[in-house]
Amino acid sequence: MITPQPRRLVLQWWVILFMASALVVGLTLDRTMQRIDNLLYDHLLPTIGAGAGAKGTTPPLLLVEIDDASIARLGRWPWPRDLHASLIARLHAAGARSIAYDVLFTEPSDPAQDARLGEAIAAAGRVVLPVLPPMADQPGAPSISPLPPIAPIRRGAAGLGAATILPDADGVVRTVPPPPRGTIDLMTAAARSATSTREATTSQAPRRIPFGGSGTGWPEVSAADVLSGQVPDDAIRGRLVLVGVTATGLGSRYPTPAGRVMSGLEIQAFHLGGLLSGRMIRQAGLAGQLALGLLPLWVMMGLLGPWRRLPSLAGVFIAVLLVLGTSAVALMGMRLWLPPGAALAGLAFAWPLWGWRQLALVEAFLHAQLQKLAREPALLPRAPLASRGSGVSSTIALLHAAINANREMRHFVADRLDQLPDATLVTDLDGRVMIANLAAQRLFAGLGLEAVAGAGATDLLAPFRETGRGERPPFPPSDPAGATYEAQIDAAHFHLVGIAPQTSTDGSPSGWIIRFVDISEAKAAQRQRDDVIQLLTHDMRSPQASILAVLETAPPERIHAVEAGAIRHYAETTLRLADGFVQLARAENLDYVLEEVDLADMLIDAIDDLWPQSRAKAIGIATHTKAPGDLVVTAERSLLTRALVNVIGNAIKYSPAHSTITCTLDRETDAAGKPWALCTVTDQGPGIAPDLQARIYERFSRGPVGLGPKTSGAGLGLSFVHTVMVRHHGATRCISQPGQGATFILRLPITA
Repeated sequence: MITPQPRRLVLQWWVILFMASALVVGLTLDRTMQRIDNLLYDHLLPTIGAGAGAKGTTPPLLLVEIDDASIARLGRWPWPRDLHASLIARLHAAGARSIAYDVLFTEPSDPAQDARLGEAIAAAGRVVLPVLPPMADQPGAPSISPLPPIAPIRRGAAGLGAATILPDADGVVRTVPPPPRGTIDLMTAAARSATSTREATTSQAPRRIPFGGSGTGWPEVSAADVLSGQVPDDAIRGRLVLVGVTATGLGSRYPTPAGRVMSGLEIQAFHLGGLLSGRMIRQAGLAGQLALGLLPLWVMMGLLGPWRRLPSLAGVFIAVLLVLGTSAVALMGMRLWLPPGAALAGLAFAWPLWGWRQLALVEAFLHAQLQKLAREPALLPRAPLASRGSGVSSTIALLHAAINANREMRHFVADRLDQLPDATLVTDLDGRVMIANLAAQRLFAGLGLEAVAGAGATDLLAPFRETGRGERPPFPPSDPAGATYEAQIDAAHFHLVGIAPQTSTDGSPSGWIIRFVDISEAKAAQRQRDDVIQLLTHDMRSPQASILAVLETAPPERIHAVEAGAIRHYAETTLRLADGFVQLARAENLDYVLEEVDLADMLIDAIDDLWPQSRAKAIGIATHTKAPGDLVVTAERSLLTRALVNVIGNAIKYSPAHSTITCTLDRETDAAGKPWALCTVTDQGPGIAPDLQARIYERFSRGPVGLGPKTSGAGLGLSFVHTVMVRHHGATRCISQPGQGATFILRLPITA
């Protein structure tokens, strides 16, 4: 998803794009990057091959050099023009296809020799001669025309041209300068003479010479050898002959992109070869150079811009590759030179500037967020920040403090998790363990598993089986809010497996917390309690019932009446105690089967059950209903009835004979608007002191002793009542003063 960037960053992107584009245009116009362009050109040029001038070029070239050997054998320079005439005649006689004679004849000498040279040139037919180009024009100076050879010599020439070699600013010859206005260069004239065509270019734009490798590939012979006949005619026949001065001190030598210094004659040969083969390298115009400079810049800025789609280095790499690749392909495939220097300079300017502005924005954002984080209340105490200013140093201080706080928090969380007595796992959404405390590591080590980072929660849950189902606890749970399962590893080891979701700061799910609570001891205690209940319900009740049966059936004369009464009393007490234990255990551990019942009906049932006890003491039980309609509650019928029996039974037990017990049903609504049913039982007994009221719901706690008639009991009745009311989400309350009776209020939620 593309996140909108701040408007300020978008504005800065446009400013940087405009500045970089203006820089590229400026560098392209003033050729500031020419040195870089030439360096890249010199490295790319060998990749296009020797080009023009390689062996096999049609027609082939022959270089006739007026070298040091020729000067030594034929005399000092300048030579008499008879000697030039003889050289031209010899080349013509040997079958030279054309001759480019790169020697100036702009001043007259012996008229007879000038005439003979002109005749030799005319006889050869295809001889081109150089003109002397004017010096560079000065601003405001009159235009000066090139100086041609003298008329006797010029008349027989097949063409005239300027033989100018002009090195670049670094001294290396790469281009052919435009010829003076109204003329052509000497090699263009030679190409026209050799091919009998007028198609050779006369463009005023500079052209680049396609220099080859380390050697020219053309034969080079000495002029003295040609004149002496040492060069066979076959070596000359059909060739385009270039004649020029290469002797030391006479001929100029220039560095070239081929990696070596060449004479002017060799440079002209590469020039002529390029013209003949059509492989001259054109210099791109201003529009092409601007396109190469601007388009890759715009591509890079688009890739790195406010809506970035690529990493920074990838965008820059693509842009640089586009510049260098376009320049290289144009040079090798189209013989067109597109200087890449301005384009590379634009990229080198825009990339770090844009990166700096992005980093500045990130630093400002990070600084603001870290300051906000520093102002938030911390769970752990932390030292005050030493730097509260602005800038990178302040951001570093804030970041350092945040890292330390995070490290301390991680240590705090890990340490507290390790101190938890229960095995605890923290996982991601896929169930991979991120944190496991020491208790978890010990638990799973005993199972032959490793609770380490990266372990799967599903694998760690494999040894556990849900109690009663025998299946592994499901992970993740079907309920997004989590779940708790009772699971066992074997017959003696039980755990409560709680799985709870954890969320990130924005509330989205981020993982799970799995807790293993060992309830093996609780399960063992429950089994023991079940055994005790079994003992009470069967093993203890049966002997007591048998004792009572013996007392009922034995002849009176065999058991004295006093002893029989005592035995009956103790047996009945034991039965009541066992029955109280059983009822209390059922109230605490029974899985309640709830149903909707009318509290008034249950109250009547409880009073009916106690009719023998109330009749025996001549106690009246009055019932009143203050609430209109039915009081329907959701309850476990038998246990709630037993609770009412216990409360009313206690009232009968502690009330004097011929008194009255009042049972009242009412309805109330709490502050939250929830309706409640109230059952109030009021007696006229001795009452309960305030210090005893807080303990009457405890096991084996008895009512007042010494205030009224002596009563028997195990002290489990009210404990049973309290347990039943709590499990029904209700409550019980006692209101009493010594000597004023007691009131018990049972409060239950009304079924909606």
